[in-house]
Amino acid sequence: MKMYRVGLAMAAAAAGLAVVIASQAGAAGDPVADRQGLMKQQGQIMKEGGALLGAFDAAKAKTLMASLSSSADKLHALYPASSKDAPKTEALPKIWENKADFDKRLTELSKLAKDAGAATTADAYKPAYMAIGKACKDCHDQYRAKKS
Repeated sequence: MKMYRVGLAMAAAAAGLAVVIASQAGAAGDPVADRQGLMKQQGQIMKEGGALLGAFDAAKAKTLMASLSSSADKLHALYPASSKDAPKTEALPKIWENKADFDKRLTELSKLAKDAGAATTADAYKPAYMAIGKACKDCHDQYRAKKS
């Protein structure tokens, strides 16, 4: 029985290590694909967060906004200078020309998401959620290529 537990513990540790290695490999992979994936995730979070405007659930808001904050924090590393001229991206060169402003906007998005996640009532959540939407739009207007 003791060997069985040791085997299970080793299997769990190996699985955990595999997850860490895979996540590191992704981080060292294609920053354009990684950031596009995160942006799609953020869009889905905002869609689900918008549904809470009609039927507020503080626990769900907290979970969604924690995910949004976390993804905003991860985006900082996914705009290396080497990805500036990558094909198949809507990121404008202005990002790298004014990286400090772009990073400031990501930091602000993370903070706004944390604020929205801390809301305990619909009345507190709505303006916090709307501020996130405005921040997203303002950043996209500045740093994302217009769709034709």
